[in-house]
Amino acid sequence: MKSSLIALSFALITLVACSVTDADYTSQYNSLKNLSILSTVAKTNEFRDTYPDIKSHITPKEIVFEFPDGKKFTKSITDTLMYVAIAPYITTTHTCSTHYPSSCSAELTEKTFKVVATENGNTIFDGNLTSLKHGFFEIWLPRNKTINIKIDYGTLKGEESISTTDNDRTCITTIRLN
Repeated sequence: MKSSLIALSFALITLVACSVTDADYTSQYNSLKNLSILSTVAKTNEFRDTYPDIKSHITPKEIVFEFPDGKKFTKSITDTLMYVAIAPYITTTHTCSTHYPSSCSAELTEKTFKVVATENGNTIFDGNLTSLKHGFFEIWLPRNKTINIKIDYGTLKGEESISTTDNDRTCITTIRLN
């Protein structure tokens, strides 16, 4: 009798836990529907901590969420701007081409960098950007350009030219600071 009661209790707890999780995924899926592109990107970072089972990645053309219950949500990115996540590093990096906010991690977390982005001598961005908890900072750049990125972090500097076409990287992990 006691073992039957324990088994029944375990079954009820499992059923309730699964129901709460499924409801959460439906709620989170629905929360994406009317967001702006910037708010949708912010959700990729928020879900990393609050719903780690929801996977996300960002290509030059779209933001994709994949839910444990099999649902998939995509949002198209504008034809004029491209999202790029940059993880400058000092000693440790990884190879990456498509940014997965749900799983990509980098060395320099929550650090502020001086970033200058130029294209053919014209300044596109000149300011400070702070890396998120996963070590990447995010920037929106004009499409179909070759952009020179200069990063200063204290006395350390790094630089790289990146391209922003539909076939290029959204995850830049190759800018070493030295």
